[in-house]
Amino acid sequence: MNRYNRNLWATARTLADLGELTARWLEGEIAEQPGYCGPSDIEDPALVPLLARLNRAGFMTAGSQIGESGPGYDGAHYEQRATLEGFASREMATLLVLAANMAGLTVVAHDPAVLPRWRYRYGRSVTVTTREGHHVTGFGIHIPRRHINDAHIGWGICSREARKALCSAWQVTIIDPEWGRAGHLWTALAGAVAECEAAS
Repeated sequence: MNRYNRNLWATARTLADLGELTARWLEGEIAEQPGYCGPSDIEDPALVPLLARLNRAGFMTAGSQIGESGPGYDGAHYEQRATLEGFASREMATLLVLAANMAGLTVVAHDPAVLPRWRYRYGRSVTVTTREGHHVTGFGIHIPRRHINDAHIGWGICSREARKALCSAWQVTIIDPEWGRAGHLWTALAGAVAECEAAS
C-alpha cells in the first residue's frame, strides 16, 4: 500500500470512520484497502451505492458476492449464493438480523464477547460457492483478533483505536439460502439500511 493510502487509513479511530473509508474505496475514491491493496472488484457494480450506504450506516462490509449459476472461467459449473459479511455495532447487528430473518435469509452472527485470539473458527461457516457440486468458498468464519490486527491481511495499519473497534464489533454474515438468486438479499438489505437512515 502506498504511503498516501496507508496514512489515510491510519486516521480512522472508530467503526464509523472505517465504514466511511470503506465506502469511499468501494466508490473508487480511495485506491487501496487494508488487506486488499488494490481497487474494489465488486462483481456487480450496480451494488456499489447500496454497499456504500450500508458502510455509512454502520455496517462495515468486509466481503460480498452475488448470486449466480452457470459456467465459470474454466468451463466448469459454478453456483453462488448471494452473500455479504462485515462488522457491525450491536444495534446495527440487531437490525440486520431482524431484516434477514423477515426475508428468510441465513444469518451467522459472532458475538465480540467470544472473539477468538488466534484461531479461525469454521464451525458456523456456510458454503456459498460450489464448483461441480464441490465446496469452493465458505462465509461466516469467525475471524480472530490476530487477523484483525495483522498488517498484511487485516487492519493492522489502522490505529489501535480502530482495531479495538473492530474487535468489539459483531461479525455478521447474511446469506441467501437459494443458489443463484440474484436480487433477494440486496432488496432486504436496502430495506434495512433505509430504516436505519430514517431513524438517524
